[in-house]
Amino acid sequence: MAINISDKLLADHAEEYIMSIRLRSDGLSFSVYNPSANRSFLYKNLDFDRSKPYMSSLKEFFFEHEFLTWSYKRIQVVCFSSQYTLVPKEIYKEDRKNALLNFSFSSPKCCLSNALKDEPVNLLFGVEEEVYEFCSRSLVNPCFIHYMTPVFSLLKKQSNKRQPRQLYVILHHKSVDIVCYEQGNLLFVNTFEYEQLEDILYYILYVWKQTGMNQQKDQLRLFGDVTLRGQIINVLRNYLQYIDPLEIPSEAYLMGSDVLQAPLDLIALSLCEL
Repeated sequence: MAINISDKLLADHAEEYIMSIRLRSDGLSFSVYNPSANRSFLYKNLDFDRSKPYMSSLKEFFFEHEFLTWSYKRIQVVCFSSQYTLVPKEIYKEDRKNALLNFSFSSPKCCLSNALKDEPVNLLFGVEEEVYEFCSRSLVNPCFIHYMTPVFSLLKKQSNKRQPRQLYVILHHKSVDIVCYEQGNLLFVNTFEYEQLEDILYYILYVWKQTGMNQQKDQLRLFGDVTLRGQIINVLRNYLQYIDPLEIPSEAYLMGSDVLQAPLDLIALSLCEL
């Protein structure tokens, strides 16, 4: 389970780096980078043994890697979970966030909150309490961030520069995020689980219709697995005129080649000040 890290990342210089640990149900991803140094981005991905309890694998990973205990410039725990909801700031209250999340989901967890930058909403999300407490104890002042929080910041910036509406589709293993913006204004967001290609196509076209997108001028942009993305585009070309990949901002390439392997949320997190 051991992850090799760059010789450039040493305990004496850890305070210059930002570390992100991205937790998901079947494993985790790990990245570090120095915001003051080009080509310093390091990314590693690890799948856990599905026959073992998640917490056992997580603890094993932490105990095997001393660099996790170093004092970094910033430590971010990115939680990949479809259990999230947006709450307008005018009705959001810290002491009511658990009730708000419980209202949306039947299996409530430890409730955390991120204030979205330049948006009048808070993002509430659930984390397994044991995971939250273990990471809080094991890391130095970690900041817990839902994976969609940096994505919103990135997509808002991109849509600000475009006149037509944008429907963004971000593909993951077994789930897809669909986000609609109109010149920086968030119109729709939801995460859907899927089993096959037809499910993804249905969700895209359903949201396209529900949000009133114009098939002759509005744009669909996709990010994720290249093969799956190609299959989606081949079908949707029959219905929509403007379909393109979601491009990574050019400044991301300065961080190094590893950035091309990272999920969109870790890329966005390294580019957007939250």
